[in-house]
Amino acid sequence: MRLVGIIVGIVVVVAGLAAAVTFLVFPRVSAPEMGNVVRTTDAARRGLYLANSVMGCLDCHSRREEDLYSMPPVRSAEFGGGFVFSREMGMPGTIVSPNITPGALSNWTDGEVVRAIAAGVARDGRPLFPLMPYHAFGTLDKEDIEAVVAYLRNVPSVRRAVDKTEIDFPVNVLIRFLPRDPEFKQRPNPRDSAAYGEYMVRAAGCADCHTQRDAQGNATGPAFAGGQEMLFPGRFLVRPANITPDQETGIGSWSRDQFIARFKSKTEADYRNTPAPKGSSNTIMPWWAYSGMTPEDLGAIYDYLRTVTPVRNAVTVRFEPR
Repeated sequence: MRLVGIIVGIVVVVAGLAAAVTFLVFPRVSAPEMGNVVRTTDAARRGLYLANSVMGCLDCHSRREEDLYSMPPVRSAEFGGGFVFSREMGMPGTIVSPNITPGALSNWTDGEVVRAIAAGVARDGRPLFPLMPYHAFGTLDKEDIEAVVAYLRNVPSVRRAVDKTEIDFPVNVLIRFLPRDPEFKQRPNPRDSAAYGEYMVRAAGCADCHTQRDAQGNATGPAFAGGQEMLFPGRFLVRPANITPDQETGIGSWSRDQFIARFKSKTEADYRNTPAPKGSSNTIMPWWAYSGMTPEDLGAIYDYLRTVTPVRNAVTVRFEPR
């Protein structure tokens, strides 16, 4: 029993030291850059477009109108955080999107905001839960990330406290190893439509929802083949579509114009006037946001998706009330 006690004590000490080292050393990313990002009108305009219509900043960092189709953000609470990704959704804890309006980020430098978006580390050194797609954002053009920061500095402040994120053990330890320095790449020339479309697909996070994944976020199915079950507790379960160029089960039979028209068929105002009470068909696809993308960018996304491997995967039941 004495030997067992010694062994247990050693294990506890070693585990404690390992945990201490982990929290002291990780995440290992570079210090944020000094100075402010460029805040020209053009930069802010580009940031508005990316944050509202492409990168999902407004989508995740806002509470949602659950009784409207596609659930647009609550008015006067845009970017104020408070959207909850719960255990019922399959999360390892309760992940709450933070307030990213100027009032909440007043003590953050521009470099700290850039680092959070592109490297996944908060001002105080905490790792962000990788539901925030910093690994993808860290491969975009640095000018685009800085444009988002320039825009966020001028959105209306939301004076509303949000609950803190609580991540279960051991995930709260493991995520400390995930952040890394960004590897920014220059945005491709739009004339190279497929390459530019691949860039926009990464920015928009299309693969995040349209690829089957396990509880840890690892892909378990072919990219873009759809079918991932996504639960919105107490309301519905949805399965995103197959958007590979398969002729029968994907978008292989769609023309470029049809693809663009699907996104542009309604505006955000239209979605705000489309009731979807509990039990009726709804979706977490932010059509209201992507409807603001330019036809050129949507066309480029289509051109890129036509280059991915076709996958035969019929997603027949897309919506189930809960």
